[in-house]
Amino acid sequence: MNGLLLGASGNRVGAEVVKFTTTTALWMLPVLTIALTGSLTYLAGRSEVAATGGDLAGATSATNPQLYSAQPLPVEYQGFDMMNIGLILMIALGALYAGSEYRTGLLRSSLIADPHRLRLFATRTAVLALVVAVTASAAMGGGTVLRHLALGDQGLDPLAFPPLVWRNIAGVALTWTALALLAFAIGVLARNAILPLVVIVPLSVGLGDFLTTLWAPARFVPPAAGASLYTPADGTHLGAAAGAIVLVAWVVASLTLAGIVFRRRDA
Repeated sequence: MNGLLLGASGNRVGAEVVKFTTTTALWMLPVLTIALTGSLTYLAGRSEVAATGGDLAGATSATNPQLYSAQPLPVEYQGFDMMNIGLILMIALGALYAGSEYRTGLLRSSLIADPHRLRLFATRTAVLALVVAVTASAAMGGGTVLRHLALGDQGLDPLAFPPLVWRNIAGVALTWTALALLAFAIGVLARNAILPLVVIVPLSVGLGDFLTTLWAPARFVPPAAGASLYTPADGTHLGAAAGAIVLVAWVVASLTLAGIVFRRRDA
């Protein structure tokens, strides 16, 4: 019996993996994320070395008009300034993964193959989470290594990164995965890919951080909570542990609601 259950579970996961590998937009987004994040992070590092004359620790906007920050960025946080590019693409992936099945009518075929709605929903959620987590780890892990190679003597040894760097990479991976799942949940609720993009993307590319400077409760908005996992403490965001808890709570609540609605309504 256990063998049959494991076999059925493997078939469901395999079916979702096939969707990813045969749907151009779904497999292209992770590939594009890794390629863009790595290359742009490296180029940004070379540009920063050129702009600071190699003095990353002492250069600020006050001493160099080519720079934007009033404080030098700690070297452990180098390489994470391009993460929003991948974040947007992973949000798009979650939204598209949810909305495309309604748009194409493929959901009906999926339900014929597996009429247990909650089981299908859980499988799709797990596959999306795995794809985004692997993509984030590859993109940010590789991008961070490339950034420090680009910084040369001013960067860290990629073979001896301190724990803070790995914590930041893990924080980005958690944030990308959480917001992709949130986009997926909203897409399931709305039955389209547009609403999650309209709601989540603006909050993720500046609006969320801007709101935290005006209104303290905005720190609990998912993108702002996620930002606390990979940015230096600045007094406007939650602490890293609190941010992780808030982010996970949002994901659990949204997926629970989406799962209930998905189970009860027609395809």
